[in-house]
Amino acid sequence: MADGTSVSGNFILMNGESVASGTRLAPVSVDTYYITPDKCTECQGFHEEPQCAAVCPVDCCVPDEMYQETVDELLAKKDKLHL
Repeated sequence: MADGTSVSGNFILMNGESVASGTRLAPVSVDTYYITPDKCTECQGFHEEPQCAAVCPVDCCVPDEMYQETVDELLAKKDKLHL
């Protein structure tokens, strides 16, 4: 969680699990690119649109129905990740 963020100490993942911010987590996949829901803010507070979708050459960035968050929830996550 600490990589690319200002997170330190313990961090509560979306599934409720607590991990040390410096812990290296196993990748979701090694065969494809993926977006980590615990770190994705859909670029709220940074850009007008999610940058993954803006640069994807094959339009494969699609909403994940398992992780639907409001703008307020995404902004709160941004604030938690980037103090």
